[in-house]
Amino acid sequence: MSTAEDIDRKLAEKQARKQAKKQAKKQAKKEAKRRLSVDEEFEKLDEYHIERGRVVFVDNSQKREGGYGVVQQAHLHISAYLPTWIASYVYGEPQLVAVKQIMVPRTQNAWDLKRAFTKEVLVWSRVKGHPGISKFVGFCADLDRKETWLISPWEPYGNVSEFIKGRELEVPEKLSL
Repeated sequence: MSTAEDIDRKLAEKQARKQAKKQAKKQAKKEAKRRLSVDEEFEKLDEYHIERGRVVFVDNSQKREGGYGVVQQAHLHISAYLPTWIASYVYGEPQLVAVKQIMVPRTQNAWDLKRAFTKEVLVWSRVKGHPGISKFVGFCADLDRKETWLISPWEPYGNVSEFIKGRELEVPEKLSL
């Protein structure tokens, strides 16, 4: 190889490294902007955040598993700081709720979880008053421990499939559900 070819090859390699570095910087900047956007959206959801201590799971067999999580019956208390018997005496009985504990793969990192969870909470919190969608009460999230809970009122008849199975309904009634 001649010296001119070596120089051309080295210049091309240098330019390729410079281009790759520039692309990596651009990608990092874009990623930082996305993370900031998710963080900002997550902060907006603070009004729906429920302290974990307010949720007391009911010890019974009312536990249902699905593809993305486990739904369990719980009581939602007014205060996380008062003993439950005092809170019940002062504020009345706690609200009976369904807590969906979302199953998270161990391989999923905390940021991806936060992004997906934020999207789910944003969508559900904005759908208000629709007769076919359960009311959104709030959420608990400890993203570092990969624990995320969605909270809605407890429906005594379960989901639509369980409701239909437990009743003798005509086809038009089933379709309306």
